[in-house]
Amino acid sequence: MRRFLKWVGIVLLVCLVLILLAGASLYALSSRKLSRTYVVPPEAPLTISSDSATIARGAYLVSTLPCAECHAEDLGGRVFADAGPFGLLVGPNLTRGRGGRTPPLTDAEWELAIRHGVRRGGTSLIVMPSEVFTHVSDAEMGPMIAYLKQVPPVDREVPPTKLRIVGRLLLGAGQLPLAADTTPKVAHATSVDTTTGAAYGRYLVTISGCEGCHGASLSGAPAFGPDMPPASNITPTGIGKWTEADFLRAMRQGVRPDGSQIKEVMPWKAFGRRGDGELRSIWMYLQTVPAKAFQET
Repeated sequence: MRRFLKWVGIVLLVCLVLILLAGASLYALSSRKLSRTYVVPPEAPLTISSDSATIARGAYLVSTLPCAECHAEDLGGRVFADAGPFGLLVGPNLTRGRGGRTPPLTDAEWELAIRHGVRRGGTSLIVMPSEVFTHVSDAEMGPMIAYLKQVPPVDREVPPTKLRIVGRLLLGAGQLPLAADTTPKVAHATSVDTTTGAAYGRYLVTISGCEGCHGASLSGAPAFGPDMPPASNITPTGIGKWTEADFLRAMRQGVRPDGSQIKEVMPWKAFGRRGDGELRSIWMYLQTVPAKAFQET
């Protein structure tokens, strides 16, 4: 019996050593991924105007996208998730205030970060929906950058996003892609047709990142955390009994047709800042997507 227990101990020790070695290897691999530099092929430079009309347009566009979910309403940055052993997720201060972008980002650096998920210096941002924002047209990206360059300064110092042990192991194992790795290489549209209709609605749904929460088919997805509800099915199966007025009320007031409140994890306030034509376009597009059961791919 003693001999058997000795061998069991040896086997367990070997397994522990192998696990530690595997963990160390994954951690080292994650370090290489975090330090990797990305080369983005040069593109025709955006036209970045500084006139008041362009800046006002940019302010509107930024306010109607879910930028505040990570960077706070004043864009001064905030910790939006402390995920324990996974990591600390932080939207940095985008302003010129203390703790903000110093030195100021160039036009090209703004575009690299927003459209490609690449920070100054060439490494990848850890959390940035560049796979969504890469689809924003030049006609809208230019004003957005113009606004971000002169957004009112906010003095707020926030820590950087940091992956802790579980996040680093997942990154090393290839289960956690960085922003630059998830961003498709697409040709950027010069402009889009903003005529009210399903085609424009599809564009708005795409650049708003709806698929990121509601799934590729928009049929819903499991909750991202213990304090978050599952993402709703927004295909005709899920909202087929809603009217257009119901949809506009949900986006404007955060209230469903049955009177229940929509949690603010759904950025309905940002959507609610859009004009009626834009919201109607989104509604018209959602009526055209295939009706599917919840979480059906």
